[in-house]
Amino acid sequence: MKTGQVVSMDGKNLHIRVMGAGDKTVVLLPGWGLPLPTVEFAPLMRDLAEHYKVCALEFFGYGYSDPTDRLHTNENYMQEIRQALQMAGLQPPYTLLPYSCAGIYCEYYAAKHPEEVEALILLDTTPTVEEFAKKIVLSDKEEAKYLKIKPSKWQEKLIPLYMKLAGKKQIHIQAGYTYAELKAIHAVGNHMPTLVAQFKALPDNLREVAALDATIEVPIVVISSDDAKKSEEARKLHLERLGNAAKHVVVEGSKHLDIYWKRDFRKIILQELEGIKNGK
Repeated sequence: MKTGQVVSMDGKNLHIRVMGAGDKTVVLLPGWGLPLPTVEFAPLMRDLAEHYKVCALEFFGYGYSDPTDRLHTNENYMQEIRQALQMAGLQPPYTLLPYSCAGIYCEYYAAKHPEEVEALILLDTTPTVEEFAKKIVLSDKEEAKYLKIKPSKWQEKLIPLYMKLAGKKQIHIQAGYTYAELKAIHAVGNHMPTLVAQFKALPDNLREVAALDATIEVPIVVISSDDAKKSEEARKLHLERLGNAAKHVVVEGSKHLDIYWKRDFRKIILQELEGIKNGK
C-alpha cells in the first residue's frame, strides 16, 4: 500500500508521502523503529494538510524505503532529508516536526542550515545532552535479540500500539486511521540490521549535536509527554541548551506513543504551528 512517491538516492529507493497544498511545508520525521511512518502519521497529516503542505519521510530501512549500509551519522541523515525533499519537489524553508530520536538529526540540520529551516517543533524528542547519551546504549545482548526478530514480528515485539488489530482497531479508526492503513502497518516490517545500526549510532550523534558551537536560531517548540518526566533532569538541560526562546508544552496524562496519532496532541501541534506562523 504505497501511498506516496519513491525517490532514488545513491541507487536506493526512499519513500515519501505528501498531502495538502499550502504555502508552507511541514515535514514529519519518524522515531526509532516505527514500522510504517507514512501511514502512522496519516491522521496527523490529514489534519495538517487542511492548512499546510505536509510530508512524511521514511528513512532508509523503514516502511517502503530500502535498507542501507551507509553510516548512520547526523550528516548523512541531514542529507537524506534534504535530498529526498528536494527530489520530491519540496523546496525550503521547512518546518521540521521530528518525533523521538529524529530530533537529534533535525537539531543538527537547523544548526548547520538555518536558512533552510523555518521552525522546529520537537515531538517528545530525545534530549540532546550528555546526560541522556548514557541511557541509549544498546548492549550486545539487546543487539543480538533485535537482529533475531523477523521483520514481520517487529511490531508485535516492540510497538505495543500495533500489537493486534482485534479489540483495538476501533480506537484507531476513531482517531482517524482507515482499515486499509491499519492492515498496511501490520504487513510491513522494518529492516532490523539498519535499525540496530541506527540505534548504536545514537549516543555519538547525540553528543555531536550537544557539542555544536552553532546556536539554533529558528523558532523552537518542545512538546513533551508525561513520559518525559522519567528523564526530567535531562530534559531541563535540553531546554537550557536550546535557549530561552524555546517554548515548552507538556501534555498531561500522555505517553510517548500518543504524540503522533491521538487527537489531543494533533490539536496542540496545529495550535503551535499557527503560533509560529503568526509570530507568537
